[in-house]
Amino acid sequence: MKYAIDSESIEAYRTRVFILSQELRREKDPSIRAMTALYLAEAATTLARMEVLEAKKVTGKS
Repeated sequence: MKYAIDSESIEAYRTRVFILSQELRREKDPSIRAMTALYLAEAATTLARMEVLEAKKVTGKS
């Protein structure tokens, strides 16, 4: 039985983007907000690419 998800999976990136967006909303320190925003942007970009690949698999388009 598998209890953890692969850290490089699409589910992991969806969760990462969600958590980082919540952290960004709560953070008050501008320097920490800036770093969190950078991490969020990177994770969101990776997730977007993964979602495109997933959509292509489902629709059968290349």
